[in-house]
Formats: sequence, structure tokens, C-alpha cells
Amino acid sequence: MSLATFDSHHLEQFTRHFEDLFYAGDPSSMTAFYTQDAHLMADGIRPLQGHAAIREFWDAAISRGLAAGAKRTIRLHESHSSGELGYALCTVTVQIPPAGGGPGAGGGASRASWDATIWQRDPGGIWRIAVDISTPLPSLPS
Repeated sequence: MSLATFDSHHLEQFTRHFEDLFYAGDPSSMTAFYTQDAHLMADGIRPLQGHAAIREFWDAAISRGLAAGAKRTIRLHESHSSGELGYALCTVTVQIPPAGGGPGAGGGASRASWDATIWQRDPGGIWRIAVDISTPLPSLPS
């Protein structure tokens, strides 16, 4: 899948596809959605730039997430484009089951981040992520 149209419908399809790639353990296909010199900034790491660094980031994130049995959900809140640039604002929620807990065990952890992506249309008309910035949201009291 490539993103040829920058609108909420196609971005929603992209988020589902991106989640599928995460669960399939496919950091290379996830990285293909980024420009060659894209920047990725997230809590707890130095800013990354370029496909090699972003692929390493997704490879490590996938390994940790799948090992923990995490469920990752992207929710699109807003998007807009003008000319060759666009942005999308999302929340990404990661639910981690309790260690050794099966279905219905209760407990576990949930982490949410606010994510802003800046998209750029390449010369072939395909939209790619140029900047990906996420920051954790504060935990809600129980």
C-alpha cells in the first residue's frame, strides 16, 4: 500500500495497514512510508534521521512489543494538506498485558502518546512521512 491521496479516509486505511505491518514484524515496509531523509523523534531517544536509523527503531519497537504481547492502536484525530505538505495528528495507545496473564487476567499497563507526522508528496505523487514526532501523554488516575 502507498498513500497517493491525503485525506482522512486514506489516512485511516494507512493507520490500519501500519498496525498490520507492526504485528507482521515488518520494519522495512513500515520504513518505506518515510522519506529517505525523514526525522523521527520520540521520548527517551535521540532524534533519528534516515531510513537505516528509522528501520532500526521500528525493528526494536516491534521486538519489544511482540515479546510483551502488546496491542497497539493508532487513532487519527486531525489531518490537513496544502500543496506538497500535509500533517496528521494521532494518538497511539499501547496496551501491555500483565506478565503471565491470559485473557481476562486484568492488570497490565496502558501507555498513550500524542503523535504528529508531517507528510511530503514525492515527485511520483506518493505521500511519505518527512517528520514523525511523538510525546507520551500523562497517565490517567485509576
